[in-house]
Amino acid sequence: MHKMPYVLNSIISQLFSEHIYRILALIAAIIMLLINSSALAAVECPVGYISDNFDSKDYTSLAPVVSPPNPKIDQDIVGVKSESYLIVSNSLILDGSLTTTAGSSNTYQSVVSGGTQVFEFFQDFSTVLSTRTVSYTFKNNFTKQPQPLSNVSLSIFDIDTNIAGYDGANRRYFEFFDQATITGFTSTDIPVTPVLKFRGTGISESTPYRQMNTTSNVACSGLDNDCKVSVAFDRPSDPPIVRVEVTYGNNPNLKYYDRRVDRLDDPGDQLIYIKFDGYCYQPQPRLTYKKELSGPRKANTDQFTVQIKDNADSSVVTNGITSTTTRGSGNTVTTGTGTTGTFKVNPTKTYTLTEAIAGTTNLADYAASYVCKNSDNNEVVTILDPKNIKMTYGDNWICTITNGRPNYVFSGIVFNDNGKITNPTKDDVSDKYLNNPLYFNGKYDSPTESGIPFTTGHTITLNKCTGDTSTSTFTSQTMNINPDGTYSFTLTPAQLGSNTRLCATQNEPNNYTYSVDTTSNVRQINITNNTFNYPDNNFGDVIQDNAALVLFKSQYVHDCSLTDLTTISVNYTGSASTVYSTNPISNIIPGQCIAYRIEAVNRGNVPLTDIIIRDTLQKKGENGALVTSTLATPTPIGENSGVPSFSNSSVSIGNNGQVLTNGFPLGITSSDRRRAIRFNTKYGTTVNP
Repeated sequence: MHKMPYVLNSIISQLFSEHIYRILALIAAIIMLLINSSALAAVECPVGYISDNFDSKDYTSLAPVVSPPNPKIDQDIVGVKSESYLIVSNSLILDGSLTTTAGSSNTYQSVVSGGTQVFEFFQDFSTVLSTRTVSYTFKNNFTKQPQPLSNVSLSIFDIDTNIAGYDGANRRYFEFFDQATITGFTSTDIPVTPVLKFRGTGISESTPYRQMNTTSNVACSGLDNDCKVSVAFDRPSDPPIVRVEVTYGNNPNLKYYDRRVDRLDDPGDQLIYIKFDGYCYQPQPRLTYKKELSGPRKANTDQFTVQIKDNADSSVVTNGITSTTTRGSGNTVTTGTGTTGTFKVNPTKTYTLTEAIAGTTNLADYAASYVCKNSDNNEVVTILDPKNIKMTYGDNWICTITNGRPNYVFSGIVFNDNGKITNPTKDDVSDKYLNNPLYFNGKYDSPTESGIPFTTGHTITLNKCTGDTSTSTFTSQTMNINPDGTYSFTLTPAQLGSNTRLCATQNEPNNYTYSVDTTSNVRQINITNNTFNYPDNNFGDVIQDNAALVLFKSQYVHDCSLTDLTTISVNYTGSASTVYSTNPISNIIPGQCIAYRIEAVNRGNVPLTDIIIRDTLQKKGENGALVTSTLATPTPIGENSGVPSFSNSSVSIGNNGQVLTNGFPLGITSSDRRRAIRFNTKYGTTVNP
């Protein structure tokens, strides 16, 4: 600010006429207008950051033109890059005192100088040591917490001086001698000194920034480069800052005189201009969400509306966008439809990517898949949950929902249904088997049970079911089971056709170790509308030693006088001459009788049906037999009220042949898991010599 010096005590030493001064000031203003009309280069930023700056509206909102000054807090910054999450507060802090008499100037406001919007800092300090600080604080509009900024750059203009005059001893008195200090602060309130980027030729190289000439006036006006200082907090080692302070005052080493109030040691009114040149921060995350089709629509009138929902309240945040509904037919989505365009999201929230029906669409007719890529490098976002999208500053994603007619998947496992029994024994009916609910239950109990490893020839066939008389066609598919026993068929809608049921069949290899089935080898799969995944079509098998059916044959030797088969007790470990026992018979005499008891036990957890007991009486000359045995009275019986019953083909009394029952079931409870028959035979009366 240019002012003319005066001689104190009415000794006036006029240096310029008022007329000449005004002409020079006008010329200087015109020159500065031309200089500052050109666009300033944007601040250079680290990778992933953007350069932004205050818009002219931001100067006005922060420092309205009012008196006294009324700097504002928490102002939304418009900026020049369409970001929306920076808010700024500015405030004034006085250290000392101001001259407040009529005519004094103490303002802080937004003005246009040289065609550029700036903050005008106009003060009239009452003492040499008085200062006033304007503080700019940056916050995040989403979190309301301090917002770190990098490479903050600003300029101070009109750092000049004005000699008021000289006293009788020719001592020089200044009306003002501007000086300014610029300091940044981190989020932990650690001060940071900026890097000097530009200074007028006469301005000091270090803080406080002021003219070095103390013997004559340094007069500037507006945004004159001669009285300008530009700084930046852009050292690579500089931490981001959340606050900038500009402290304004006078060189304390000089003498001052305020001619307006005729007072020594009192600077007159003075001003500087503050202008922000830019700053860097990570941009608000951006998301483009769009629709694609991998195959033809079910109907050409099927259309889709992509939506982004706020998980906090399930509101659709893209409702105001008109391009979100698709147009097109077949598998074509008309360009510019079915997309949100680039949409800014709140990094403190989570979102759901979804879609809504339009036209005749039934979403159940389509399967959706999602993929998000970084628009900067096309890298795929590897961890993605479309129902829990959370982005951070600097993210710029393009997310695509691709719909297609879903495939049908039929899967299962061939498993060892042994209930994890170790050291199996084929005739063990202890609690090891009877009280193991996972053993032989026809269910895959993971992780207790595991799949049966693949052996050559072990396959699964998917085909139409036997007896299916529908006119639909299907091409049979056969595949090997996987090494872990699993299998899976994937069919397109075209491959499935109009079939409403299919059958999966287990084809067991020759000499199959797990030759006992705990489930049927054929699984019928009923196909229902809008269901595409058919898992758990499992097949259970066990080895022979883990078979559920156990037979115990015990015997009782006697003199053929037995008339009631039920009167003999059962003790498998006893003597065969007194009870039904599984111990061998010794010293049998031809012509004696042997009564037999055959017990069938279901030790598994799946009911068994159509069990038939067959026992062939020995016949001399066959299988090493030395004598022939015949069926003897009393009549054979089933222990459980006649069950099992005997077939009409069973051998009759007095004859040699096969004892044969009718089919009977065995349950899985203590009352129905055991069944037994009893019959009597007469041991032959002659033996080969």
